Amino acid sequence: MPSVASAGGGAFVVTLLGGTLFAGPNNEPVVVPDVLERVNVDDALLSSWLSEDITSNTDEPLDGECSFYNFSRSFTSPFCDPFAISRMHKSTINAASDRALKCAAKYSVECILSPEIGFAVPVAFVGQHGASEGMKAVVAPRILHTKNTTQDYVRITTPTDTLNTFTTKFNSTVTVEYMTSMKTVQTSTFSGDAAFCIQLLRVAFESACWENLDRG
Repeated sequence: MPSVASAGGGAFVVTLLGGTLFAGPNNEPVVVPDVLERVNVDDALLSSWLSEDITSNTDEPLDGECSFYNFSRSFTSPFCDPFAISRMHKSTINAASDRALKCAAKYSVECILSPEIGFAVPVAFVGQHGASEGMKAVVAPRILHTKNTTQDYVRITTPTDTLNTFTTKFNSTVTVEYMTSMKTVQTSTFSGDAAFCIQLLRVAFESACWENLDRG
């Protein structure tokens, strides 16, 4: 996703409490076009990265392997399914978390969305006090409530294309039920950048995905 810093993840999300908003006409929040794209064209759970090949001479993601979300489409995936997610091996989540950490470190961001690293399960990877301490995997987050919270305009800039800037409105705090990397179900309240990251994940995937997961 673009970047979450003092505002946002798979994008560079910056909270704007005032000033000029970089959106569309009349500074209205951006609207995602009605375009669907599979996370992986072969519907694989996790895409292949050349940088992870045994013949690779680098540990850093290659150009294009961290593919940041830019609001141009919504993602669809066969893994928007509670049963499929429950059967996912922990090693797969760990491998995806390692990718998220590498992309976060390379582009100095605190939030990575799973489609940005070729992982077809809806996951927001949130930085924990700096990328060096790893990324917290918030798997298939279901928003329970946004009581007693304000809405902020959030400006999102793709790290690989800083000329592209998008603006949207997110709640400053969200309480969500989600699966952890240890495959346990947990309920937590997130604020600020982490809350924005989770809400951006909800924007990035098609509504049918969340309808299926939220009722699961």
